[in-house]
Amino acid sequence: MHRKVLFLLVGIGWLLAACSTNGVSTDEEIIKSVLLQQFTGPDQKLMHLVDDPENGTVIGNEEATPTEPTELDLYLEDQYQSYFSETMYDQFIGSYAMDYHNAAYTNGYQFEPVNIEVEADENTEGAYDFTVDVVYEKKESEERKAVVIGRVNMNTDGTITRYRLLGDSGLSMSLRSGGQVE
Repeated sequence: MHRKVLFLLVGIGWLLAACSTNGVSTDEEIIKSVLLQQFTGPDQKLMHLVDDPENGTVIGNEEATPTEPTELDLYLEDQYQSYFSETMYDQFIGSYAMDYHNAAYTNGYQFEPVNIEVEADENTEGAYDFTVDVVYEKKESEERKAVVIGRVNMNTDGTITRYRLLGDSGLSMSLRSGGQVE
């Protein structure tokens, strides 16, 4: 992907901007950081940890609950936990954090956001609508585009208390099936 280097520089700029105000980030910067992580991938380190049997919680037909956090747990906490309330973090990890990465990894896709827009809802304090323009491609195939839309609610502590994807132009289905969004 030709824009990858440029996009990574922009992403680093966002992260530096987020940290430049005495460690205080705006709600929009926090949301953009989460979206950048979620829609850039597949995250090879995450996929390695998912594939590692040491991080599994099911052995045979019996569930095993680790007594200590696994490397996968620690990695996800490092990547996402500071952005979310405790309850929303658990929901995000269970519903959103690995979905696109797993599907892309399994079917040989690369994906990245080329534009992320976050806009405050004028009628609801702490509510933000977002749009992410994502490009994705399989090796030696034509680059495709999808638009992901969603809504985030933030509390006064600057953490996400609600995260909802409202549509992804068929991106998830295409990554899972190996098909293409038109």
